[in-house]
Amino acid sequence: MKKSLFIGLFITLIFPSVFAQSGTRFLENTPWVNVLQQAKQENKLIFVDCYTSWCGPCKQLATEIFPQKIVGDFMNSKFVNVKYDMEKEEGLTFNQKSPDAIKAYPTMLIINTTGEIIHKIVGSMPAEELLSAIEEGLQGNTIYTFEKEYQKGNKDWTFIKKYLVALKYANEKETYEQVARTYISRFPIDSLLNLEIWNIMKDIIVKDPYSREFRFTVAHINDLEQRGVERYPLEQELSSSIGFAVNMLLIGCLNTENKDTLQIYEEQAKQLRSLLMHPIKGFPESLAELSLNECRISGNVNELYKRFCVLMNCGFIKRSIFQEYMLEYLIQKSNNKQHLQTCIDYLLALQKNTSGWEKENINKTIATGKEKLNSCK
Repeated sequence: MKKSLFIGLFITLIFPSVFAQSGTRFLENTPWVNVLQQAKQENKLIFVDCYTSWCGPCKQLATEIFPQKIVGDFMNSKFVNVKYDMEKEEGLTFNQKSPDAIKAYPTMLIINTTGEIIHKIVGSMPAEELLSAIEEGLQGNTIYTFEKEYQKGNKDWTFIKKYLVALKYANEKETYEQVARTYISRFPIDSLLNLEIWNIMKDIIVKDPYSREFRFTVAHINDLEQRGVERYPLEQELSSSIGFAVNMLLIGCLNTENKDTLQIYEEQAKQLRSLLMHPIKGFPESLAELSLNECRISGNVNELYKRFCVLMNCGFIKRSIFQEYMLEYLIQKSNNKQHLQTCIDYLLALQKNTSGWEKENINKTIATGKEKLNSCK
């Protein structure tokens, strides 16, 4: 794959004139009114490539996909093709016409001669996949037509699958999740063991450790593996999501003294703890981190410091933002010189790998720690 991409890029650079003749012909930075006029004259739809100069996938489309003859033959026969750098000149003007349509780059739009967006595709992909996605739009299988059908109450599984595919290509993540969850809620939870349903829901499931779907996945990971789901990548995603949830819970606890709020966090900690008892790679580390919550709730700063140092030295606490919050809290609450100095040392090490606002916050915490250290007898 890498070799073929390299060869394609090499040919593009060495023989640009070949691609200029056989690839996709684009108008560039052309005023939108002129593009509409040309489309009306040629009786064609408009294909718009919305890109930025810093976007890697945009460059891949420009150098490896659009120059291909098979892509050019298709695109040139069907569309008036235009591309805009969305941060310059006509691109800025075009973006103002439909600001909600462009949320990521590259975004490709199919627009009719009245200026109505009829199809959207987001992201770089192989030529065959891109042409297939465009063809789907030409056949009317677009998020815009599907949304109207969905609102009318069509919940047929064949239709839902097509709608979800269109939403995925359009990068409409929130709507994708809403439609998928609404559909799956009609079935018992063990329907997730159906691979067709699992493949639709998997990216949603692994994000929310408090959901019933996440709990089911953790409890039935062996069953999913037996049905062909790769265990290692799934364990990685589950571990990452629950680890993040543990860190966010602890950061919340560190930033409040309200008893009712702490009680809510304690209930959430119980839910996470029950999940973390399952034998899944990465869960023991998060379970160890969660033990810090017990010390925070009880107000035992010395024990919190000891456990934190053990976890840091074992390499269990990896997220820098969580380390920063913990060290800031310990500096605020501790009056032990040795503890303060250790916290400052951790912050100095952390400082080397941070920048921007995070580095500024660390510097402030270090200054606070040194001031407090100097005042200790």
